[in-house]
Amino acid sequence: MTAHAPLTGYAPSAMVHCNIFFLRCTITMSCCVSIREEQPAATMRHRRNLAMILDSLMSRARTSIAKRRQYNRLIAEIDSFSSRDLADMRADRSEMLYQVHKQVYG
Repeated sequence: MTAHAPLTGYAPSAMVHCNIFFLRCTITMSCCVSIREEQPAATMRHRRNLAMILDSLMSRARTSIAKRRQYNRLIAEIDSFSSRDLADMRADRSEMLYQVHKQVYG
């Protein structure tokens, strides 16, 4: 076994310096680890937001298509009336088209 030499006057300051260096390395490493851990969470949030946007777009598209089908069906029904039928009902074709548009699209 080797004998330990007594501590010199520089040893305590050297130990403090090593501890500070160790703490700096530890803090830096922990920051790197926390950043790497947040990246997958950020990616998941981005994917969730993208999915919500796509879901919203699809929902709006379905609603728009349904409104357009209803509008086209009502327009076809109005167009099927002859001028004589409209005169018998005392109705104006342009007014009926306006009301249909107002009913469907608001």
